[in-house]
Amino acid sequence: MKNYGLCLFSLLGGAVVGAAVAMLVTPKSGSAMRESIREFVNDELSKMSKKCSEMGHNIYDMPHSK
Repeated sequence: MKNYGLCLFSLLGGAVVGAAVAMLVTPKSGSAMRESIREFVNDELSKMSKKCSEMGHNIYDMPHSK
C-alpha cells in the first residue's frame, strides 16, 4: 500500500509540474492560440480545395482515349 501512495503522489506531482511548465512556455493565451490554429487550418483547407479543383479541371480537360 505504501508504494501505491508514492506512485499516486508522483503521478499527481508530475501532472502539476507539467501543467506549470506548459503555462510558462506557452507564448499565447488559450483563445489566441485556438484562433491561430483555426486560421491555419482554414487556410490549409482552402489551399487543398483549390488544388483539388484544379486537378479535377485538369483531369476533365485531358483527351479521352478509347
